[in-house]
Amino acid sequence: MYTDSIEYLSEKIYHHNTKEYFKEVMSSYTNGNNRSAIVMLYSVVVCDLVYKLQELEDKYSDANAKTILDAIKEEQRQHPNSSSWENILIQEVYDKTNLLEVHDKENLDHLKRHRNLSAHPVLDQLDILFRPNKENVRSHIRNMLDGVLCKSPLLSNKLIVPFVLDLEFIKNELVKDEDLSRYLESKYFSKINNALGQNLFKELWRFVFRLEDDKCEDNRYINFQALRLLFNRNPNQFLAAVQGQASYFSEIRYDNSNILYHMQILFSENPRLYESMTDDLKVILVEKANKDIDILAHSVYLSSNVEEHFNKILFHVSEQETRELPLNLDTMNFLDVFSKNKNYLPELIDLMIKLFEKSYSYDSADDRFSYYIKPYVYEFSKEQFIRLLEIINTNSQIYERRQAKVDNRYLKTAILTLYGESINFSDYEDFKI
Repeated sequence: MYTDSIEYLSEKIYHHNTKEYFKEVMSSYTNGNNRSAIVMLYSVVVCDLVYKLQELEDKYSDANAKTILDAIKEEQRQHPNSSSWENILIQEVYDKTNLLEVHDKENLDHLKRHRNLSAHPVLDQLDILFRPNKENVRSHIRNMLDGVLCKSPLLSNKLIVPFVLDLEFIKNELVKDEDLSRYLESKYFSKINNALGQNLFKELWRFVFRLEDDKCEDNRYINFQALRLLFNRNPNQFLAAVQGQASYFSEIRYDNSNILYHMQILFSENPRLYESMTDDLKVILVEKANKDIDILAHSVYLSSNVEEHFNKILFHVSEQETRELPLNLDTMNFLDVFSKNKNYLPELIDLMIKLFEKSYSYDSADDRFSYYIKPYVYEFSKEQFIRLLEIINTNSQIYERRQAKVDNRYLKTAILTLYGESINFSDYEDFKI
């Protein structure tokens, strides 16, 4: 297949300078100059490692990269006529970053041996210079493309520090999910492998759901956005990571209301995450939901489906009717965003109609219309409007309040706009304009 070919892989080389130098390798290989191809390939790989370290230092403030670059510069200064700095470079990259895995290091060492044999005469052998065959060269090229040249420099051990600092820097500029997603995808996510992605996810989880210092509180939302975007790139991969380390991921500071709120968003969007937590955390979350209507409303993951969840909310309101707005505005915002993102808006509107139906005073009817009904009026189905008119017509706490006529005129305008004359208002004698 073409996608398995070195020609295809050469198009995926990360650094533009490396890609330009690599053309000379391919030219030598294509023309049968195997020895030259080996020598040039090794030089290109060494240059590429330097380019990657420079990018890590300049773009991501990577301390490891700076340390390695300083070390090889000092080695060059002390031994200007020696290539010993190349050995230091390769070993330090292997020891201090994730750029080279074990097999990549072995392949690079093997290439170096062939490069030395190709570049330096061996006087006690019949062929003074090594003669690599075409298969040798192709194997080396393929190994270096896979193991080094096509890799992003972000495969380093300490990505989390520059990552969260960058998030803090841009949090007021990229407030929309789609803008942040494009930014993170371009600068980070598209350049990391699965192992580094899982490590980043684990570290972000700690920042979002554990740490409570002032800086973490200030940046919790932007860190959460990044965590959620990363998870949504490959839910199955990260879910498996959570299941494999359930004890670690279940260590959540749930007594911090801000942490609990963000945890509930993630779990409600992805109930399998909740299912992967340890039983001790699950017991506590269930108990907290049973004691607080707003925590319950955020806990979609405790129900098998949205209809069941909304029925739980309604039952709780019926049992403990104590507030004019039984669901506070933060909770309404949570349910609104969740329902729109998951295409459950009709079900949410049904719940809002039922809560409005339970208005027990003029003030509660005023507030519930303003916050539960009015924001969704232009999303109502015809059947939902008919149900609402029936409720208004039969609940004196709704139709006798001072604000009723103003609200009714608003409703009638919306109905006429959406459904014309298809509803007969005269059927509802207490729906007064």
